[in-house]
Amino acid sequence: MKSRLLLTGLTAVALTACGGGGGGESAPAVTTTKISGTAAVGAALPNATVLAKCATGSGSATTAANGTFTVSIDNAVRPCVLSVPATAADGTPMTLHSVVEAGTGTAPLANITPLTELIVAALASGDTNAFFANFDGTAQARLTPANVTTALVSLATTLKPVIDLSNVDPIKAPLVAANGANAGNALDQLLDQLGEQLKKAQTTLAQLSTAVGNNAGAAAIQTILQTASETCSGLRTGDYLAATPVGVLTAHVDATKLTLTQPDGQGGTLSVQLVPIPQQACRFSALSGGAVSDIQVSPAGVMLVRNVPSQGGPSLLPNLVVPAQSLSVADLAGNWSALGFETNGGIYQPTRVKLTFDADGKALAGADCTGLTSCTSWAANELPRLSAQPGGGFALTDSNGTAYVAAFKGTDGQVTAVISSASGLIVGAKQVVRPMPVVGAKNSYWDLTVFGDLSVNVGAGATEITSVDAATSTYTRKRNDNRVDTWEQNKPADGLRYRGPSNDTTAREGISLVLGNTGVAVMISLDVRSLFYDISVNRPQ
Repeated sequence: MKSRLLLTGLTAVALTACGGGGGGESAPAVTTTKISGTAAVGAALPNATVLAKCATGSGSATTAANGTFTVSIDNAVRPCVLSVPATAADGTPMTLHSVVEAGTGTAPLANITPLTELIVAALASGDTNAFFANFDGTAQARLTPANVTTALVSLATTLKPVIDLSNVDPIKAPLVAANGANAGNALDQLLDQLGEQLKKAQTTLAQLSTAVGNNAGAAAIQTILQTASETCSGLRTGDYLAATPVGVLTAHVDATKLTLTQPDGQGGTLSVQLVPIPQQACRFSALSGGAVSDIQVSPAGVMLVRNVPSQGGPSLLPNLVVPAQSLSVADLAGNWSALGFETNGGIYQPTRVKLTFDADGKALAGADCTGLTSCTSWAANELPRLSAQPGGGFALTDSNGTAYVAAFKGTDGQVTAVISSASGLIVGAKQVVRPMPVVGAKNSYWDLTVFGDLSVNVGAGATEITSVDAATSTYTRKRNDNRVDTWEQNKPADGLRYRGPSNDTTAREGISLVLGNTGVAVMISLDVRSLFYDISVNRPQ
């Protein structure tokens, strides 16, 4: 007879071998990643919802009164991106972002501030909101430690004239935000400095973030961080460049005092008062040596300057004056379209040219164009070369001599060039596909039309986009005087637009070049009944 005790023991062994009768393996261990930091815009962001998305896993947390937070995510896989709603220094609602780079640590630090927003814009190379919303494999691949370090170094260089970020990591450095009686620590004070300068420059954090996301570069970003006039945000303190037939002229603007200081041609300087024209923000009158100038300032700070002739006095071509920037000949590399108004000893006529430059400033190709399709290429010995000038700007030299160039990069990263020579004025921009406008978009502008004898018409207008046809790349706009015209975008080349002939004089056939987001456009007439050159400058609406 078998022992009952033995049978019971064998059964116990069998059950133990089978895992205690439950079947299956033990549950895997859970690893929790805790992302902590402080959300602040100078002042702490209390009771705000922080969202975090990682390559694997997501979570949220609510900030404390001092802006601190901790987001816990089980089994998270880095990298991660974070967001928090905020109100910018100018009172504009926006969302701030930050990142946790790829790695294995489970207790990463990630402050969320205006500075981290700019770092994310650089990493995203675009819209930070879209980067957060579409945090896919491509976006995640950008968040390597090396890329984050590069973005930090680039931001420190760009913001150096405003705040000192040397040896400071805005993402990981200890941040004590101002709240209640607590004034905040050193990093918090840097946020205050940035906010104060944005206020002085009348630039929003969103605009600054967009510029960084566009890879506009330090020169363009530092331009929009200069102190602006209280009555005209486009007019900023700093140096300006004007290309003239004899060189590149540098002038200095004090946007607070509304003065423009320039060389007097005799080894001294001449200070000119900029007098605001009533009821026309960003338009000024200036008196210098008995000569009166009419100055219209675009939102980007490009100035259209026209000398107003005295009775019986000679007329001069207007000029575009641009904020001075530290650009190199490499910044001008690429394919260009340019529209000009030039003379060969007689009346002035519209011209159109194409140019291609390499990174060393050598022109690889060039052509004179008439109409829409007829272009005559330049011979090899006619191709010019660009060289940087000591005081700013460039010299454009070919077999016929030298013309001078004032160049400007906008916050969209696009470059504009103003070329002046003894024969006239040429304004160009790199060939970039321009998007179609949006129905309902409105624009107000000043308009300066120059005719062959240099007589001018000066006026103001406004337009509204009434229809868009993406299939034909055309759009129609209605002017405030009820005239209607239709344009074809990116014709005859990328960045240009074409308006066909009409049976009346309400809209002359012509080609226009919009100069990036500078708020300036130039146009040449193709209508032999009236050949002219037109410059328009966006004005505050």
